[in-house]
Amino acid sequence: MKKILLSGLLISGLFAQNITLKSGWQLLGSAQEIDVKTFDDSGCVNYLWKYDFLDKHPWKLHISNGMENKTSFEDFSTIKIGEGFWADISEDNCTISLKENNITQKDYIPKGKDITDRIAVRFLNKATFGATTESVKHLKEIGIEKWVEEQLSMKPLSQPYLRKTIELGKGREVDRYKASVEEYLADNGIIFNDGEGSSRAMDFVTSAWFTHALLSKDQLHHKLTYALSQIIVEGIAFNVRAEAYANYFDVLYKYAFDKYANLLEAISHDPGMGMFLTYCGNKKLHNNKNGVPVYPDENYAREIMQLFSIGLKKLNMDGTPILDQKGREIPTYTQQDVNELARVFTGWDLRSPRDFTHPLSDRKAKDDHDFGEKKLLGQIIPANLTPTEDIKKAVDIIMSQDSVAPYLAKKLIMRLTKSNPSPQYIYRVATAFKKSNYDIKEATKAILLDPELWADLKADKPIKFKEPIIGYTQMLRAMHTKPLLKWYYCYTGGPQDANYKGCNIVHNQLHFTEVRTFLGQSPGRSPTVFNFYSDSYIPNHPEFKKKKLHAPETQIQSAGILVRFSKRIYEDLLYWERGFMVEQHYPYIDENGTKRLHFYTSILDFANQTYRANNLMMYYIGMDKMLLDASEEYKLLSQIIDGDDKEEYRNLKDYRVKDYHDDEKALRALIEFENKKLTGGKMTKAQEDVIYNKLKNIDIFNKDQESDKNRPWSKKYQLYRKLIIPVIHAIVVSDTYMVE
Repeated sequence: MKKILLSGLLISGLFAQNITLKSGWQLLGSAQEIDVKTFDDSGCVNYLWKYDFLDKHPWKLHISNGMENKTSFEDFSTIKIGEGFWADISEDNCTISLKENNITQKDYIPKGKDITDRIAVRFLNKATFGATTESVKHLKEIGIEKWVEEQLSMKPLSQPYLRKTIELGKGREVDRYKASVEEYLADNGIIFNDGEGSSRAMDFVTSAWFTHALLSKDQLHHKLTYALSQIIVEGIAFNVRAEAYANYFDVLYKYAFDKYANLLEAISHDPGMGMFLTYCGNKKLHNNKNGVPVYPDENYAREIMQLFSIGLKKLNMDGTPILDQKGREIPTYTQQDVNELARVFTGWDLRSPRDFTHPLSDRKAKDDHDFGEKKLLGQIIPANLTPTEDIKKAVDIIMSQDSVAPYLAKKLIMRLTKSNPSPQYIYRVATAFKKSNYDIKEATKAILLDPELWADLKADKPIKFKEPIIGYTQMLRAMHTKPLLKWYYCYTGGPQDANYKGCNIVHNQLHFTEVRTFLGQSPGRSPTVFNFYSDSYIPNHPEFKKKKLHAPETQIQSAGILVRFSKRIYEDLLYWERGFMVEQHYPYIDENGTKRLHFYTSILDFANQTYRANNLMMYYIGMDKMLLDASEEYKLLSQIIDGDDKEEYRNLKDYRVKDYHDDEKALRALIEFENKKLTGGKMTKAQEDVIYNKLKNIDIFNKDQESDKNRPWSKKYQLYRKLIIPVIHAIVVSDTYMVE
């Protein structure tokens, strides 16, 4: 069967609009008459797929019979913009049979056996924080559409980020945080006080974020929350106000599947946002003590329009700019609009001093709020509304602007699925978004079920770079990462120190420190309101510059970050696989103050040890440490080496004896397995060979090492260290892995 080739079609401007099509297919439009001259082996065109229209002009399709030179003609002039159809060509007479005049998006999504591991992994890496063996299996069992519906319908958690942040604080510093989680949520919000003990506070919210990214079942909800945090940015405003960031993520999470207007209202009352964009304590126009006029702060008023809703220029529904009669772009708002909107955000302050867990209060509104009439974006906000009503009316006016749908549609597409979406992709998502009265859930569904995404996935096109933090979470999820079951959080000093406070036992909790040091970013906490990178960033590379292709995520991938990312991946694999310890001996001080040396045989043994030499704080044992699980890899190698799942590796002998002759077979199988697990099998045979050739001559098992009783040099351990670690590391730091 030959591929369908449509000749004689060149629509002006197609390539300028970044339209990308699968080889052998073309878009139709602009009243073109298309003559199909390439046929399958039977002499007829098998079928023709057309999924979008560029304009409202009628067009006609001619199908010619290659053997008998007969023509079948059909006029589809009634089809509207955004609609599509399937035209089947009968093999007996080459006539057109119109199946459907308006194919829904679902018709382009693979069903059943057509959902390959490659497609499943790539899709899940976009819709979640990383594909796992179990999630791939589940997706293939229930199908794409049902998976999306399942995720969208999961019962949301109650304040998941703030609750987890408080739990982490309480688990580590019990003497400081003695109230219950519920009591902290209900009181004045003063949770992580300044001063002693608060230096780890930002670790708690980072750890809360990673906990949900790695372990929560409602993955799509949390992934969308993260995407929204890169559009509605609350960056670095505090040093130790962990609860402010946790509360901010909770606002995004709560409204991630809600109406966008409700999200804008809620974030406008968020205390952290009020501090970050400086409208907390904002006052109406007044004269200071020197008689100088002081105007309301304009910071948030500008950003809620420029970055959070409508952007700088008016847009068509497909995201292209609207031009005036002179071909110039048209601004969405003026400085006067900023001035007027700034008056709305006056009279707001923290509910009580240092309360960052409850919405802003208008308790000072009587003196500080501007109750006058305001004119915003050509509409009126009446006088004498309450401060809350003022915000609601302002948000309603902003949401009435035509640019909201395409601006946010493109932003969400870029964050979730594709860095350079076509105008048609943006148009379809924006249309669904607007029709649903700006329901974020409906926009998300449209993004994940769009035919362009599925055409790209089926064609195996690289369409997005991974952020370092996403590359990291995907590796951790693929390795079934869990927290240490138990570890100690100890204070400075030791048992011999009269001021020593002792240790707290922390159960089943992750503790991540500042991840910007090796990722170049962290959850939230951007240095500016513009996020860690710009959506308009084009790499300094000829191909990207020539085609004007954006690759935002690469802006923060400096050489230093990539080196530190590689180092962190290797160290996590090396030290924290759940069954082994690499650095097996540590000095410690016992309860009597005597220095001793202890040999550890496992991570759990290590975590249970409470004291270390030099009176170091033992909480370092839990920081950035976790349990990685390589059981899938062990099972695979056992099947290759011994032909069973017992993981005894009986046939693996000392490398000098050479009784086992299938070392290379085991290595090849492992590389193929990790390629499939981590990338969906995107690595080419040539790329696999690079890893294979580097490792194929490694002596896997050394019996002399096994005889060292102070080290667990078992066959299983040597397989892990000499094969599993380098293979996984090589794939995770590859360009193939870091491209979605």
